[in-house]
Amino acid sequence: MNSKERIKAAIRHEETDRVPIDVGSTGVTGINLIAYSNLLKYLNLTDIKPKIFHTWSQIPEISDTILDLFHSDTVTLPRHKMSLGIANERFKEWKYPDGTLCLVPEDYNPNVNDSGDFEWFENGIRIAEAPAEGTHGFTLFHHPLKNASTTKEIDEWFDHYEGNFLARIHVSDEEIKWADGYAKKLIGKTNRAVVSDYFATVLENAQGILGWDTTYMHMIAEPKIASYFFDRLTNEIIVGLKKYLKNIGKYIDVFLVADDLGHQRGPMMKMEDYKKFIYPCHKQIFQTIHDYSEASILFHTCGSIKEYIPTLIDMGVDCLNTIQTDAENMNPNELKSEFGKDITFWGGGVDSHRVLPFGTSKQIYEDVKYRLQILSKDSGYIFSSIHNILGDVPPGNIVAAFSAAFELGNNKDLLNSNSSQMIKLLNESDYWKHPLEYLNKISTD
Repeated sequence: MNSKERIKAAIRHEETDRVPIDVGSTGVTGINLIAYSNLLKYLNLTDIKPKIFHTWSQIPEISDTILDLFHSDTVTLPRHKMSLGIANERFKEWKYPDGTLCLVPEDYNPNVNDSGDFEWFENGIRIAEAPAEGTHGFTLFHHPLKNASTTKEIDEWFDHYEGNFLARIHVSDEEIKWADGYAKKLIGKTNRAVVSDYFATVLENAQGILGWDTTYMHMIAEPKIASYFFDRLTNEIIVGLKKYLKNIGKYIDVFLVADDLGHQRGPMMKMEDYKKFIYPCHKQIFQTIHDYSEASILFHTCGSIKEYIPTLIDMGVDCLNTIQTDAENMNPNELKSEFGKDITFWGGGVDSHRVLPFGTSKQIYEDVKYRLQILSKDSGYIFSSIHNILGDVPPGNIVAAFSAAFELGNNKDLLNSNSSQMIKLLNESDYWKHPLEYLNKISTD
């Protein structure tokens, strides 16, 4: 069974020879630049220079050497313009303040302010800023339609604007040519599943263009304006999607759509508001992907989103990421028991908040084991961390996590040995919200 077959079988909930692994195929399952650079040094792979496609979040492309070493079953097909409105076509050498050398798009030229932080300007307006230490990406400071109150203002902006805010929405002829060549190279050199790092974001794009407060206030106080904006935004997304998939869809095995619907304690909005404003947009997007390609849909959302899962399944979502198990109502055993037959879980394979950055190799192994015993039962699971691996994670811990996933993923007897007693113990100890505390306790008992 090769990697592409393994991923497709897992999504179909068929038996696989081992648990499939995703190493950085998307901007939400990646490794931060500094963590990745430290990993390369740790492995004595200093001849590899990280290449950053996600300049917004500073997530590099994963080299073939690392994909092979960590037994990745996936490979990324990036966007031509992933962020900041700049093309990922020609690259130049760049040095971050900590000394990390990497390759960035040639048009990546942020301003450095008096504090040493990076600023991004567009048409003379400071739209975003990133801290100099490099372990986190840019934060948005400008929302072009924050004060828009009429449909005319919305239409005029969409009709005439070009730049960061629509860079991942519009699809140019240039992108089609670039993506076609990039995809053909991937297909020619690997049998890994090709994951389109597309995004097709609705709510998060609204939060960027309108601002968080305006987005939610419009839903309450100006619902007609809110609906008009979401309709126009979705139309722009659908036009781009159709063009992209007509030309590039034949290369794609898994298609990423990302939209954060939850936070740590619950959903971003009531289900009735989601159904009124966001659901029609998502439904059109998912239907378009299925109509214009044979790709499986991987939907990413952070946070506590259990109540959304049945609706996502009904809309045709095949895989769900990120499985943030320390969020409210995101117990992986409950999720697997209730929805495991209808959706493939992608992620949640190691705790990224506490265990991965601060745990020992043994603790990481135990954490991965508990999660795989639950989530990989009866297939329908692909391993990755909970969201991106951040810059302060020690390289040895990254190696420990993926090594554990491969070793345990090959041990069917161990994975099938999950007992109700073990699950009961983890639940009673509040393991999913406080995994490192539990692992510290049992190591001293």
